[in-house]
Amino acid sequence: MTRLFDQIGVLGRISLDDAPMTPGSEEALRVAATALRFIQTSGQTYEFEDYVQSLEAHAPPLVIGRFANREEAAAGMKARRRPPEVAFVLIADAYYSAMHSPSTGNTYLVPQPLILEHYLAEMANDGPTPSGLSFASKAEAEAWLHQQSTPPQQVIIDIAGAPYLAAYHHRIDYRVLYPLPPPTPPSQEA
Repeated sequence: MTRLFDQIGVLGRISLDDAPMTPGSEEALRVAATALRFIQTSGQTYEFEDYVQSLEAHAPPLVIGRFANREEAAAGMKARRRPPEVAFVLIADAYYSAMHSPSTGNTYLVPQPLILEHYLAEMANDGPTPSGLSFASKAEAEAWLHQQSTPPQQVIIDIAGAPYLAAYHHRIDYRVLYPLPPPTPPSQEA
């Protein structure tokens, strides 16, 4: 990935040299440059680069925390100095949107089952080729996954004849096994 400072310069040259004709595009470029400067000056460059790399690697959708239940998630979000306006969290391995309302001070946890469903369907259809790793039981596969010093962000394995995605949520250092759905048959449209 190109350094953020270089990207800010590219945005500036586009704004000055190639002044886009779309209404509002100059303001959009200024906001993008400001966002990149914020990432850089707030010390989040590595986190941003990790995020971009995880997108390129088709890693699991980013989450900011994992909780056993809704009560624990609500308490965890409330304990944050500045709860995020909107972010994904895992509650018992299911995706939720944690949405904070500054006006009420409450954080709402909304189930987002389609996030994981779509991600796993994408992995089943277009994800990495099966690794050839095969385990007799889920416990055996979990033991293997937890022994990896640097786990892959995602790898397809076989557990007792069924395909699973061994995934790593790098931001929260969490490893998990997701059963993969059957691949979607190709469309018959010609």
